[in-house]
Amino acid sequence: MSEDMREYLEPVFIRARNLPEAWYLLLKKLFVIDAYTYFPEWGGGADEQGRCDNSRREFDFVVCQITHPWERPLCDILPPGLGIPAPPTTMDKIEEYFATYILNPYKAENETYTYGERICQQVDDLIRYYRTYGFDHVKGCIEIASPSDLARGKSLPCLRLIDTKIRMDRKAGVYRMHFYVYFRAWDLWGGFPVNMGGLQLFKEWLVEQIGPHPKTGIPLEDGEMIVMSKSLNVRGHMEPYARARVGL
Repeated sequence: MSEDMREYLEPVFIRARNLPEAWYLLLKKLFVIDAYTYFPEWGGGADEQGRCDNSRREFDFVVCQITHPWERPLCDILPPGLGIPAPPTTMDKIEEYFATYILNPYKAENETYTYGERICQQVDDLIRYYRTYGFDHVKGCIEIASPSDLARGKSLPCLRLIDTKIRMDRKAGVYRMHFYVYFRAWDLWGGFPVNMGGLQLFKEWLVEQIGPHPKTGIPLEDGEMIVMSKSLNVRGHMEPYARARVGL
């Protein structure tokens, strides 16, 4: 194929102030670009009427920087009159997700993995490392992915890693903990709001557990989140609600 006939991937970058704004801007961007839409091969296609209830409209690759992810509320408050039956998440659901899933080391008998099981295997060592050796290194990566995952076929964690970085905020005179998060596939409408809210609560908890710099006593405070995915998507049956939320 000649180069002038080739279709290239289109990475997208979004900068937002807080989590609700990030969700809104990503939804809007997904419907104003020429995004890729497909039907998963393992899940069938349109029904006899041609309705795309199993389709996926996705970014080729997206990076979103949230500069003040701690601002409340952590999820969008839907305006009235949009015809959306229920919000994708609420603060109560986010708090429950954090407490019973992200920080829960156990899994049920019918579960092959949970995020919490894999996070909790590493988090004590992460905290201990920062408390012992300080903040001037970049070794604090929590890996949710496992080499054995691929052998399970469809049962693959969408969240692959939570990478941490502590950097001095020279203007404020404090250290800040930042998260770099990668999802291989991610449901923008229903998954993103509760996942991001839960991860933000996890970051706040980590900041409290680590505390100030072990040698200088300089405080550690909350920082930014940079999240990325190769398949942040909206499913076909939720597309009308997503479009209604952003007025498209």
